[in-house]
Amino acid sequence: MPGVKFPLTIRMQTSDHRVFSDIFQRHEYLFNPPQTPSTIVDAGANVGFASIYFANRWPNARIVAIEPDPANFEVLVENGKPYQNITPVQAAVWKVNAKLDLFDPGKGAWGLQTKVSADGRVDGLTLPEIMRRYDMPQIDVLKMDIEGAEREVFEGCADWIDRIGSLTVEIHDHSSPGAYASVMRAKNQFKEIYDNGANTWYMLREKTPRPVLPRACSGRILG
Repeated sequence: MPGVKFPLTIRMQTSDHRVFSDIFQRHEYLFNPPQTPSTIVDAGANVGFASIYFANRWPNARIVAIEPDPANFEVLVENGKPYQNITPVQAAVWKVNAKLDLFDPGKGAWGLQTKVSADGRVDGLTLPEIMRRYDMPQIDVLKMDIEGAEREVFEGCADWIDRIGSLTVEIHDHSSPGAYASVMRAKNQFKEIYDNGANTWYMLREKTPRPVLPRACSGRILG
């Protein structure tokens, strides 16, 4: 595939096809951060397509790809193996370090949600904990597609948001009411905010030239 160094594994009859289309054909994550990123966190990495998109665009960036679901994570590891700058982590981003369980609200492998459980089998990690573990004083690009958990994660963003250079987040207010309001706690930290018309928001520290997006991805300016 042009612009992608290595082949990808896509599972038949799954949501992988839709995710592939969004990322590689509609270029959902085509945006210009103020500076070339050296650290990227892909929270909700699924099978790794966004991490691979970033790795091909910014081959010198260190990418931590976080995915809680075992089946998705297995494919993430396979897809990311040729890229030495991608580190897969089987965990979920959460507001505190805790044990979590996954549940399917009816959307399948790309829509699994998390909840706290005393006997949970998934590690929930805060962003400061991820930054500590992977030696990231700051995150130049934080991509977040965590199926509604952004509501909880952004409740306590004051202690880490100033260490985020650019944020791209899909907001799931329809399935997690209050997610939009929670994410908007961070808006005063960024000079430019816009969305792509598909619930994915971009927040950048500085105003930068915006890339020409495919028609399906063009959206309105919000700030």
